[in-house]
Amino acid sequence: MLIACGGSSGEDATAEAAAPKKEVIRWRLQSWAPAGDRTYEAAQRFAEVVEIASDGQLLITPYTAGSVIPGGKEFDSVMSGSVEAVHGPPGWTIGYLPGAVFFTQYPGGLTSNQLEMWMKLEGRKIAQDLYDDLGVHYVGILTLSPAEVWAHSTKPLRSVADIKGWKVRLGTTALNAIFQKMGATPVFLPGGEIYESAKRGVIDGFEYINPSLNWDMGFHEVAKYMYLSPSRAPTDTQCIYVNGDTWDKLPENLKTIVTMATDQIAREYYTESVNRDVEAVQKYIDAGTIVEPVPQDIIDLLNEKSLEYFQEESAKDPNYKRIYDSAMAWKEVCERFDIK
Repeated sequence: MLIACGGSSGEDATAEAAAPKKEVIRWRLQSWAPAGDRTYEAAQRFAEVVEIASDGQLLITPYTAGSVIPGGKEFDSVMSGSVEAVHGPPGWTIGYLPGAVFFTQYPGGLTSNQLEMWMKLEGRKIAQDLYDDLGVHYVGILTLSPAEVWAHSTKPLRSVADIKGWKVRLGTTALNAIFQKMGATPVFLPGGEIYESAKRGVIDGFEYINPSLNWDMGFHEVAKYMYLSPSRAPTDTQCIYVNGDTWDKLPENLKTIVTMATDQIAREYYTESVNRDVEAVQKYIDAGTIVEPVPQDIIDLLNEKSLEYFQEESAKDPNYKRIYDSAMAWKEVCERFDIK
């Protein structure tokens, strides 16, 4: 018996020694988010889950905005291969794919749950088809948020008259165009520049993500007013993009792990955000922030100008129309069956 046991152990050791070592693949992933932004923590969590699930075969090092490449240039860099992967808003890819706005937040759009379902049914396939033409693989939504804060503002918004000339930071080309139609003065800034810009008066207001994340960013210190309404952004997303050549070289098992980790964290992030938002709104009130609903005439103007903008853009670009029509068809299904 002892001899038999010893022989078995020796065979196992020999087999283990003869087994080829798995290649370790290393990626750099730059997030759109600065330090202190909870979406960056999701990028860190993503890297951890992938490492564990792949048994260390795929190691992803996350970086905050601007650490490897300039903030706001994440998509350009993943296209060129300067980094292997990025975590950022679809709205920042609109210069290359205008219809990408429908993969994230837009006025009159899908709620978080509706968007997540649509992406899994049809949206992700459309996104992958169109981003592949740009040399980038679209993995999916990593950070999925409830309705955004409509806006933080240093000035009160009582009616559409207060929108005129309002210097507002907006995160997408579509929002810039829509708010310009409304009479505002849009300003594009990466998330990491919002706090100081509001503090110095460079901007009068800004849209960012949800109450809990914005609280962590300290925005209650620089904006007296917070306006709530899902009309501007029923949800918000930041997604994982991988350089096309990098993705193509990845073994199939690791592609599956990356995709499943992305989907898992999106749902975890959303659930946690809902819970945190309830607590955060009370923190704003306790800190002296004036929390108010958006005046109805501003919402009406927003809806009017948004529809006008989307119809104009759909007439120019068949890909834009393809995405918009698909999203709106799913919205009709959701409304018919009362799916929130």
